[in-house]
Amino acid sequence: MTYFLLFQSLSRSQRAASLLRRQGIYCTVTKAPQGTVPGGCAYGVKLAERKLTAALELLQREGIAYRRLLFYTPEGTLREAAP
Repeated sequence: MTYFLLFQSLSRSQRAASLLRRQGIYCTVTKAPQGTVPGGCAYGVKLAERKLTAALELLQREGIAYRRLLFYTPEGTLREAAP
């Protein structure tokens, strides 16, 4: 399963991705699909489920907050994940 961490801006997404990559967590920065954020666009970081726990712990430790945690369904749509 693939997860998507939604951030407030492109620069925050890039900062988070840079931190994760330095720690060996593969991820990609991508624009959030239309309709994910009402009233605007946003960016986020996509990563594999097996790296999610380590990524969340690292982001928390470094004080990098994300807006929402989403996951891709088998159909390819995004759904809200439990915190």
